[in-house]
Amino acid sequence: MQDLIDNELWQAYQQVWFRPWGALPPAPSGAIISLWNPNGVKQTLAKNRQYQHLLSPALERKGYKMLPIWGASADLSYREFSMLITCSEKTAARLAALCAQKAYYFVDNEQVRLCNTHCPQQRVQLDASFRSRLTYAALPRHNDAIQSPG
Repeated sequence: MQDLIDNELWQAYQQVWFRPWGALPPAPSGAIISLWNPNGVKQTLAKNRQYQHLLSPALERKGYKMLPIWGASADLSYREFSMLITCSEKTAARLAALCAQKAYYFVDNEQVRLCNTHCPQQRVQLDASFRSRLTYAALPRHNDAIQSPG
């Protein structure tokens, strides 16, 4: 299948941690979708922010409830600005495609599933609960998800 995400990247996606920007609801559910690095291509901070500022209001205008959250590596050295969007799993795939993302996470009953946006057969439930994947550690200055300008 041509839309499969290669194994190395798929494994990296499964090591995700989430760093909320603020308080989460008692039982969060919905899709976590990155608003940065469309199509998996690293962008500069300026381009990522531009992309984020286009997508976020567009999703809000459609009535989605959203909370900002970082999707990150364990040490937070790689992190992408994302949104936890209250929606169904069917809607999640459509929104992830709209945001030009290869994959998204879906949170339901404290379980987290990693889903390929374009190939529904490629999905896996992560081995840890959503709450156990949360961190509130300080963000490092450097972010490996951002391409250096130049």
